[in-house]
Amino acid sequence: MLARSVTTNLLGSVASLVLGFVGSLLIARWLGPSDRGLLALLLSVSMIVWILATAGLPMSVLYYASRPGASTQRLLGTTLVVAAALTIVLVPVAAALSGPLSDAFGHGRGGLLWVLAAAYVPILFLDSTIHNQLLARLSFGRYNVLAVAGKAATLALAVVLVGVAGLGIGGGLVATIAASVVMVVGCLWFLRHEGRPRYDGVLLRTLLRYGVRVQANNVFQNLNYRLDVIVLQFFRPLADVGYYVVSQVIAELVLVLANSFQSSVIPLVAGAADADRDRTTILTIRHHGILAGAACIANAGIGTLLIVFGYGSAYRPAVVPMLILLPGVWWLGTGSVVTTNLRGRGRPGTASVVSGVALVATIVLDLALIPPFGVIGAAVASLIAYTVQGILSLAVLSRVSGLPVRTLVVPDRSDLKAYPAAARAVVARLGRT
Repeated sequence: MLARSVTTNLLGSVASLVLGFVGSLLIARWLGPSDRGLLALLLSVSMIVWILATAGLPMSVLYYASRPGASTQRLLGTTLVVAAALTIVLVPVAAALSGPLSDAFGHGRGGLLWVLAAAYVPILFLDSTIHNQLLARLSFGRYNVLAVAGKAATLALAVVLVGVAGLGIGGGLVATIAASVVMVVGCLWFLRHEGRPRYDGVLLRTLLRYGVRVQANNVFQNLNYRLDVIVLQFFRPLADVGYYVVSQVIAELVLVLANSFQSSVIPLVAGAADADRDRTTILTIRHHGILAGAACIANAGIGTLLIVFGYGSAYRPAVVPMLILLPGVWWLGTGSVVTTNLRGRGRPGTASVVSGVALVATIVLDLALIPPFGVIGAAVASLIAYTVQGILSLAVLSRVSGLPVRTLVVPDRSDLKAYPAAARAVVARLGRT
């Protein structure tokens, strides 16, 4: 089940990645470094608000939807009410504060685009909570079809709104939001036979109890990922933010592997017996390490070519920070897979402690390195913080599970033999076809 689910998620993620990357590349070329930097800031602030405002509910929905007797009607109805409340609160606040937000995070730019960024928060909330119900049902195929369709919508709208209509940052923001809209509509279509959604206050309190324990981890983890972009804009022009965001986009292509494992781990770990849970944990961490290591090596060459010839000469300064980030991205992916295992074991609070330590390292390093060294300082700070998070995550999981770190990380012959065996099986199947 683990192999099938990860393979399905990986194939879907690769297809989504190709479409999403082409869209990102085109938007970056059409906008230029400064406007691409502002778009990144709009999206980064939206993501941080989403994390703060949703109280860990998306991951809580995944956990409880994976358990026996879960009610889609109650889960869906409750999350729809929460999304409506977020919209009622956030959109008017963003409209009233669009000026101060522009001054604080956009070098005086953005204006009413901050309202659109605020509207993205409840849409993203619905995206995450509803598609998590598909994942809890192990409906990985449907989820990946919708993910690919969402990226295709983003690409199409990027061409129409940014490339043809010339709507600039606003067009890029709408194109990005479209992926979540497609996911929400598609998931509702697949879940339409489950009955009429209904709000359940008791369920909301139950979700919040688990979500609050997850929330600290979400806040710490996402600030650890994106705080450098926010800090960078205080000390450097928006063009430098654009360079750094492109370096992140390229380096984090490797995270498609971690995301593929994460989508499979919680449903499999949460419902497994102890022996199966440990075996799933070992296999996910070992095989992520093998695949992500190979991907980092390949990305060092391919990523450089993508920046130079894909994004164009205007983004050439992104090459060096991308290469600095790559080893850290391996540790970041490993830490993410470990965090998912801890959540599946019902230990979200433990994962939060690990992310909190990594966030402290990120804040200290960002403030120490970004003012004097700019983009390179941001990359080095992230490299160190990601490495701290990955190492600490493995140590904590070892203590919680009783599995030695060496057992978790170091592959044996059977792990390595799995790849040629899988290749032979694919070739044989193609031959029969």
